[in-house]
Amino acid sequence: MMMSILFPALFLGLLVALAVVFFQRRESLDLTPRGLLRSYLYLASLAGIVTLAIGLGSLTNYGLASAFGTHVIYGGTPVPAMAPACAPGDPRCPGLTEEQQELQRRNAKEQTVRRQDEDLLRGITFTAFGLLVWGAHWAARRGLGTDEAGSGMRRAYFMLGTVTFGLVTVVMLPTGAYQALSAAVLPTSPFMYRQPADSLGGGLAALPIWLAFLWLFLKEFRGPGARRADRPPPLEPVGVGAALVRPPDTRSAGAAAVPPEER
Repeated sequence: MMMSILFPALFLGLLVALAVVFFQRRESLDLTPRGLLRSYLYLASLAGIVTLAIGLGSLTNYGLASAFGTHVIYGGTPVPAMAPACAPGDPRCPGLTEEQQELQRRNAKEQTVRRQDEDLLRGITFTAFGLLVWGAHWAARRGLGTDEAGSGMRRAYFMLGTVTFGLVTVVMLPTGAYQALSAAVLPTSPFMYRQPADSLGGGLAALPIWLAFLWLFLKEFRGPGARRADRPPPLEPVGVGAALVRPPDTRSAGAAAVPPEER
């Protein structure tokens, strides 16, 4: 579920960041090879953070399922899961035997355990690759030696991360909390389908990332780099040797006034 929400939120955040860059920034669009390289490094860094968030969400679901039970995170199927269609009172259709119901319970439990193991494997893989991609591109950005404080590209990067993970948190965290509470608090019959709360792990994983991006985004507008970027450009100096234009009735400072009769 996290992927189905994360990528639309990423696309929407990209549109917002592009709007801010093209309509509110004062620096021109840098299409030089160095500028394109900076753009790639920022986008690849964000892709690494997205991969990391998916991995952390899967690990969180695995931990919650281990702590509170697999039925809370992965739900459950009714028991018996299937029954033959029988007419009421038909003696030729006795229904499922006890062995068949036990087989269905065992199959459902195996599927739930497999989903939990898949979350563990996905979490380890995505977390490792996300950290590797983000760390490599973060080091490459630091290696450029460019002062990025207050730049439009840096602000767009922080805004894109804030909007993306903010939307994921707002959608997934309340949904997952409601699903988990309904499975843990409300009475549920074993013959009813239990809704999974697999979005809870994604919401919990996106929450600290969103807060980190929001803090960095606000810090970018409060730091010295923001004041330097928002400062208007300096006035152009007057050319050397330019003649001063003085009004005809203006006298130089300190000149003594001479009465007309003494001239």
